[in-house]
Amino acid sequence: MASITIKHTRAEGTLIHGSEPGDGILELLNPWGFRYARSVGFIYLRGSRDRAADTRRIRGAQAALEAAGHTVTLSIDETVRRAFTDAETERYQRAGERADRLDARASRLQESSDGKWAEGRRIAASYQGEPVKVDHYSAGRHLRDLERARKLCGQAVAEQQEADRCRNLADAAATYEQHRKHVGTTLRRLDRLQADLGRVERQTAATLQAAVDVAGTSAAVDPEQLADALARFDADHHDLWEQIRVWEAHIEQAEADGAKVWRRDDFTPGDYARFGERWYLVLRVNAKTLTVPRSADHRARVYNRDNQLGDRTGTLPYDKVTGRMSSEDMAAELADPTDG
Repeated sequence: MASITIKHTRAEGTLIHGSEPGDGILELLNPWGFRYARSVGFIYLRGSRDRAADTRRIRGAQAALEAAGHTVTLSIDETVRRAFTDAETERYQRAGERADRLDARASRLQESSDGKWAEGRRIAASYQGEPVKVDHYSAGRHLRDLERARKLCGQAVAEQQEADRCRNLADAAATYEQHRKHVGTTLRRLDRLQADLGRVERQTAATLQAAVDVAGTSAAVDPEQLADALARFDADHHDLWEQIRVWEAHIEQAEADGAKVWRRDDFTPGDYARFGERWYLVLRVNAKTLTVPRSADHRARVYNRDNQLGDRTGTLPYDKVTGRMSSEDMAAELADPTDG
């Protein structure tokens, strides 16, 4: 039996120390999301880096190992972390490497698919549609050639599909940084991060208040458990605050470079806001959204009172707005449908 250490830090994630290839540890941990990193030679919990320890999976892995007779030591330190900018830069680098790797694989598959398709077509065409002469000595070879042509064409189709899949993934990886830094995407991310920050602050306050309420009683909170919980909340708060600061700076730089960030001050009721290829009449201006009409005419380019579905309305978040038009300009455009 082995002595295993399950170690978690935010900088490195959750790692397994003390395991050797083929000792059966990986098979025990697979159901809990652990994988083997062949490039560096260790077992890790997928998706655990730059995050708080997933205690449910860690405890489950510990129980599975101990049930198999292994000795397990837990080491969780939420304070060891890396800068968000370092983690983000690594994500972009890995996305670039992934794009190169997938693109190279797609090229290899495409070349192989083209070759097999051409060879299969050549074999089939060599008989010029001649039927198999079942009583002739050439029948065996004829059937083998047709079968080989069928297999080659089938393999060519499968490889073409895989090449297309790899190329799509490569394109997504190549544009990962661009999509991640998109202004609208960043604004939506900031909303989520700020909501998470508020949640962590409320949880911290509630945990402290709960500990104060039971202090000096038989239900008093264990100081070590309280310290661990507060350390985790503090690490979460630090991570969220750092991410918010970085993304807010990104938005400020994007605006300085000419990007438009739409806000409530840009609109008044009666204006039109664009989302995609459609314009919406602004009925009400809210803190984070615009109230706009809903329409039964899904092909309409303009949603307004004329095609509103009863009195039904919807909301359009500012981060999805892509343009503004005054009511006067819209009236002029609707009066001259040939314009633009």
